[in-house]
This record gives sequence, C-alpha cells and structure tokens, in this order.
Amino acid sequence: MIKDYQVEITENRLVSGITWLLKFKNREIASSAKPAHFVMVRPTPEHQYDPMMRRAFAIADVVDDEIWIYYDVYGRGTKSLTEKKVGDKINVLAPLGRNLFPEDDFGFYLLVGGGIGFAGLSLLIKKLKQEGRPFKAIYGVRRKEQLSMLDWIKENNLEDDVLIYTEDGSYGEKGLVTRDIGQILEDKPNPVIFTCGPKGMMKAVAKVASQLNVPCYGSLESKMACGFGICIGCVVKDTEKDTYVRVCYEGPVFDMSKIEL
Repeated sequence: MIKDYQVEITENRLVSGITWLLKFKNREIASSAKPAHFVMVRPTPEHQYDPMMRRAFAIADVVDDEIWIYYDVYGRGTKSLTEKKVGDKINVLAPLGRNLFPEDDFGFYLLVGGGIGFAGLSLLIKKLKQEGRPFKAIYGVRRKEQLSMLDWIKENNLEDDVLIYTEDGSYGEKGLVTRDIGQILEDKPNPVIFTCGPKGMMKAVAKVASQLNVPCYGSLESKMACGFGICIGCVVKDTEKDTYVRVCYEGPVFDMSKIEL
C-alpha cells in the first residue's frame, strides 16, 4: 500500500561527480520494496512549496530497514536535498510502481544500466545474485567520475558479475553498453534483457534486442509530479494499443517492443 512516510535520514553524501547517496530507515518500505519500485521524495520541509513537486528516485538497495537512493543533482529540488543532514526528517511517498520486472524463469539475465539508471537495476542484480540465477550486468557511463556505484559493486562482491564500459575509456572497457551484447548472449538459453538509463541508450539496447530476437524490458525514468497516475504527466506511447500509458502507474517497467520513447 502506498503511504506518505516521514523518515529520518541516516546518511546523505556526495559519492562522485554530481551523484549523491541518500539513506533513510523505514521498516514498512524496506519489507515491501521490490526491484523497479521507486519513491517520491519531498525536497523541502512541510509547508514549504518552493520547489513544489516531489522528486522520483529508484530504490537502489535495501539493507535491513535502510533504503538506499542515488540521485544526480541538476536543479533546485535535488540541490535542496543535498542540504539535508543525518537526523533530519523528510517526507517519502512509497512504494511506487505497479508493473515491475517480470518474474518469469528466464535462462539468462542481462541487465544494462546507463549512468544513474544503474540504480534502477541494482536491487534486481542483488536479488539475482542471492538466488543464484545466471546473469551479467553492464554498467555504462561517459567517463570514470560518473561511476557512482563502484563501491556498491565491490561491497556486494559483484566485480565478476558487472562489466563496466566508459565512452572515453577512462575505466573498464572503452565503448558503448551495446558493444558486446550479442557476444554475451551467444548460446545463452532463453535470455532476457532488462535495461534502465537515458532514453537514447535504452532505445539502442532495445534495437539490439530486437535484432537478436531477445525480449527486452525497460524500467523508464521520467519526470513526475504525483507518482501514482493522477497528473498524467509522465506518459509514453503504447504502440501496440495506439494509446498513451503512464510511467508511474502502468509502469515503470515496459516491454520495450511495445512503447515509443
């Protein structure tokens, strides 16, 4: 059930580049959170409305009763979040998202995350690892300082499971996240691709998936005002039904072959 919680911040710090890590504790959210769920955080104190709208962030990890959120600082809303201190209270609407990653028993999982979009896949990566399912993850950015989740990868012993690509070659493999998808999936039984990140990257991943005849599901990122389907401000086109669907309500996960970004 979606609730508006007042939670206490346990950590809020700059990780790298423009990315911050925010942690807060709440047992109810932690117990119900699933991969692809997200939260809407109010960046301002109660009764202060400038900036007015909440900000949507993926639940990147759950550790005991603690929720982890990675966020990039772009405007006044996220900038005001950086001013929050340990012990401060913030309002969080959670858990949000109705259509999550399909739980079919695939033979091999390839997860492709770009930039801050990797935080939209990290909880699923951790789950697949714990369940012993066969998978590989790709983490792609333009340059090394954007690799804000390197420590998380190491802390969860995922170095052998995550392939890292930088466009400028400053860390890991040089190139785009799509470079080796075909090779990775070669001879894999019943594979699936899950992706999250910038629209251009997700479109490119979906194109490769289509060429390989592999199902591809994307967890979409979108600016949202409400987070639960009322404002109709985060729509994408459903090409199969020739209509528009809401990322927050009918999503955030969609079959990439059936939507138009």
